[in-house]
Amino acid sequence: MSIHVNVKSMNTKRLYMRKPRLEDVDAFYQIVKNNEVGKWLAISRGMSREETEQYIGKFIAHWNEHNFGVWLIFNPITREMMGHCGLRYIDGTEDLEIMYLLDPKFWGKGYATEAAHASIQYAFHDLKVKKLTARIRIANEKSKNVLEKAGFKYTHDVDFDGHQLSYYEYKNLF
Repeated sequence: MSIHVNVKSMNTKRLYMRKPRLEDVDAFYQIVKNNEVGKWLAISRGMSREETEQYIGKFIAHWNEHNFGVWLIFNPITREMMGHCGLRYIDGTEDLEIMYLLDPKFWGKGYATEAAHASIQYAFHDLKVKKLTARIRIANEKSKNVLEKAGFKYTHDVDFDGHQLSYYEYKNLF
């Protein structure tokens, strides 16, 4: 896959990904207020606008601290926000996690896999990490399929704060 990276933004064949900004909260809220999306999040429901602002704020803080993070995903032609994908440290660890979320109208079209591939390539080639982790709700088969298509391998299941999660990892063999 060919990607063009400028640290704070990235282009793939069908996606434009960039660092989030506070002015993105309203557009992102239109995606995450939906319970169909929210049921897979830690809060297990759609987000309020205030929760969305805090969520985006955490992404921005991660970028400010580490100079990488989760990108917002846009259609490069229409500039419509599609969701997010990127990398972050799992709280209190040195483990780097990939995470992604799309508006349901973009599910099943390969966008999450394309964004995940770009994030993996960035992690291994630019950040020089040796391993990526992913945590997915056990029942989220669509998300597990994205991870497996992207090259992740299932490792184990864990009860994390009352949520049953499947853990996956992707090791950089080079």
